[in-house]
Amino acid sequence: MLSPHDLSRLATALGGLPVLGCMTGSPAEEAGMRYGDILLSINGSKTGSLEEFMHARTQCQGHMVARVFRQGLELELAFELRPAVKTPLETLEELKSRGILPSGSNA
Repeated sequence: MLSPHDLSRLATALGGLPVLGCMTGSPAEEAGMRYGDILLSINGSKTGSLEEFMHARTQCQGHMVARVFRQGLELELAFELRPAVKTPLETLEELKSRGILPSGSNA
């Protein structure tokens, strides 16, 4: 298993974002996304930065197809989004507090 630092370096080289974890019970987790995946795109939109990720995520209309790189293969994970219980900022802060995103990240 790659360390978070090495995973981040690989994600940068591939033009994606490292997946350092998923919220328990989230649609992404239920679809199979996991630590070590590299998120390359959402519904065809690149996710090479947090800004690109947030933009792509806000464009989703309930259905998401995430293209991820895992162990040398590109996979597609499809799932339905649920209505947000928390605001995007609250979710971002929770991800930072859980160590899934670095605390210095500002999307």
